[in-house]
Amino acid sequence: MEANGWILLVLGTGLFIAVMMDFATHRMPNWLTLSIAVICLALQFWFGEWSGLLLAAAGLMVGLICFLPSHLFGAMGAGDVKLMAAVGTALGPWPVFVSALLTILAGGAIALMYISIRGGLGALLRRYRSMAELLVRRQPHYLPPVDGEAAALRFPYALAIASGTTMSVWCMSGQCGLTV
Repeated sequence: MEANGWILLVLGTGLFIAVMMDFATHRMPNWLTLSIAVICLALQFWFGEWSGLLLAAAGLMVGLICFLPSHLFGAMGAGDVKLMAAVGTALGPWPVFVSALLTILAGGAIALMYISIRGGLGALLRRYRSMAELLVRRQPHYLPPVDGEAAALRFPYALAIASGTTMSVWCMSGQCGLTV
């Protein structure tokens, strides 16, 4: 197996475990994100020497920077930020950036399904309609979801990270018809 195969095997296995852990415990253990990062850093160094290690380190930083603001504003857990940083060690800087963008799209789609399944789509649409009306009256104001509203609930974001990363890897391989 070549370098990319080993790295993608570690990444895929790590993301699968992350999704299972997030659904089971709503936590992302440090041992998991650190293991993915360390193994991918080691593999990048093994196969690419110093340039591989620098590429992995740059990917780690880009992955961290992409989601750190969301964590600082309370929209995302620290474990999700660390998981995206670990993804960066496997993919490198540009691909992890694409992965983060696709993760955000996947997260939005998953959130809408989650809210719909819990019966909260009507309340969500009413709240956004009210915000649009305020915007038209030039009184822009964010109306947060009320307690008990489905949009106020959190969902295991590792699924969105795994989905966005899978789409990114798929597109980078040229299989999706787009060049990334």
